Amino acid sequence: AMSRGRKMAERLLEELAATPGQQEFSLGRLSQLQRTSSGHSNDTAETTSDEQLFDIYAQAITPQNLDSVRTDIQKIRTSATTTEITPGIRTITPIFAGDDGSGVLWLITDLRSNDWLASEDIADALKPLADAGIEIHIVDTATTESDTEFLQNLPRSNLTVERIEMIGGTPVSNVLLPWEVTVRNYSPSPSRQVSLTIREDRLERPGIQIDPIPPGDVATVRFESRFQNTGSHTVEVELPVDRLPLDNSRTAVVEAVDEAEVLLITTSSQKSRDDDAFYLATALNPGATAATGLRPRIEQPRALTTLELNKFDSVWLLDVPRLDARAIRPLEDYARNGGGVVFFVGPKTDYKSINEFLFRNGDGMFPVPLAGAVDLLKDQQNPNAPDIIAEDHPIVAILSGRRNPFLDAVGVDRYMAVDRSFQAPTGTGLRRLLSLRNKAFFAVEKPFGQGMGVAFLSTAAPTWNSWARNNPSWVVVMLELERHLARLRREHEAVLVGQPIAINLQQGIDQVDVDFILPPEERVVQEVASINQDGNLAVAMRDTFEPGTYKARWQTVSGARRELITAVNINPTEGNLERVSLSELPDSLPGIPFSYDRANDLDPRNENRGGTSLVRPLLLILFIVLVCEQILGYAVSYHRASKKT
Repeated sequence: AMSRGRKMAERLLEELAATPGQQEFSLGRLSQLQRTSSGHSNDTAETTSDEQLFDIYAQAITPQNLDSVRTDIQKIRTSATTTEITPGIRTITPIFAGDDGSGVLWLITDLRSNDWLASEDIADALKPLADAGIEIHIVDTATTESDTEFLQNLPRSNLTVERIEMIGGTPVSNVLLPWEVTVRNYSPSPSRQVSLTIREDRLERPGIQIDPIPPGDVATVRFESRFQNTGSHTVEVELPVDRLPLDNSRTAVVEAVDEAEVLLITTSSQKSRDDDAFYLATALNPGATAATGLRPRIEQPRALTTLELNKFDSVWLLDVPRLDARAIRPLEDYARNGGGVVFFVGPKTDYKSINEFLFRNGDGMFPVPLAGAVDLLKDQQNPNAPDIIAEDHPIVAILSGRRNPFLDAVGVDRYMAVDRSFQAPTGTGLRRLLSLRNKAFFAVEKPFGQGMGVAFLSTAAPTWNSWARNNPSWVVVMLELERHLARLRREHEAVLVGQPIAINLQQGIDQVDVDFILPPEERVVQEVASINQDGNLAVAMRDTFEPGTYKARWQTVSGARRELITAVNINPTEGNLERVSLSELPDSLPGIPFSYDRANDLDPRNENRGGTSLVRPLLLILFIVLVCEQILGYAVSYHRASKKT
């Protein structure tokens, strides 16, 4: 389809060169034209001129320079940038200002649903042009089933690497790191078995097989990796070449550390071997025989006001009587920024204080309001029923769906009841992990900002229950929960093509000059950090229009070198080549008159339409190639020199 778009542009150029009167030609990429509306900083938008938006601007088309301009069009290549139709149209609308109604807007597109159905207000953007008498032509360049000329050398499959994610906690050197890869089949037929290539720090390792995937469905595979050294490491997965190769690979970056600190807050003595902190710390770090890379740090509640919480993988509060406002504020800031906070209650817990300061009528990070401690009464009708039931949640997935002897062995004597009047509001993300046999809450989570608040309504130590006493499921669930919370931050670190890479530096410690090394040619771009609206020293790289790994390098004032590697991937939905049908197109453009043609019908080799002229004398045309089969759209325009642009 992109090839057809280029051929259409070339044919327009040829007819322009043969048309009486001077014509001017401008070429710009839709991804560039939409930048003024894509959320860049104000200074960027203010300094962007018409000339900067177009690759070729206001160049006269003559027989003498036709070959040169044609060469420029032939250099157009697909890109991974996600484009939107509406911002591009709004940006180029002023070019038609003062037009006498002789203009024509060409929309050359493969009519992908992602662009035409997902883009909002396309009709509103086109309405001023239609009202001004501008003709709107839509040319469909997509490959069809009958086009064997284009299909014979193309694979029929269309698989997309939708996700690659490290599903463990913080990556620690010399510890096995579990990875999960999701592949979607966008083809209309089942895929074949394919091999997924895996590269660690650009070195290929044994791949894994992916079984056939039904059309529209996904497959998930897992593998493990281990990095010997600390620092940044890359993991890339890649599928064999198919109909749309740009979405066949995906890269992730991990920053391996020696160990990950976990903060445990308790009022008990740190020397006690029978309190909540001891049992939790033992689960998170069982010892050398089962290395987890986690290092629990036990502190008193006052430490919440002095420690830098963002350096901890997660924060756990263990039967803390109450927290004052000075401790709650940094704890909530930590959660809002992607941190995970876990509460265990117990005999010391002041439930009224939790309701007032941590639940706060649902506005706080504690998931539910409490009514006080109660005993779990025996079930006289079913005395062998397990006290704890695993719900449908990934943290306890290994324990759910069948009778688990380890979970069945847990006895619960006492727990903190939830206020009977509480009704979980919809849309808050409140979710149970574990329930009691009387259907009461036992463990529950609630999103808070970008992070999470989790509450266990009993003790961590075997005070109100026996779970932590020599029960393997206790260790399994605590480690899964810690991994679950650590993943929250990484979910918000993903960068897609076209999104800026933002880096916060330390004032007084880091120098302001930052070198960015951009893929694929390792081009170096220097940026200077400045104070942002939040008062932080920050720097951003906005030129992220190629997928791959981006490196940022800078020095501290003492001369120490720093490096941060960021993976930039395409939006996985770009792999969906589903098209808008001709019958649906009017619904996408209500009230907008337009004509529709297939590019093949306008080909000069077509006996029916090939001889039809595409232009007329003194014609103003804006020619836009949107998303031709691949990922990127392009815009091309030309107009009379006498008109203002």
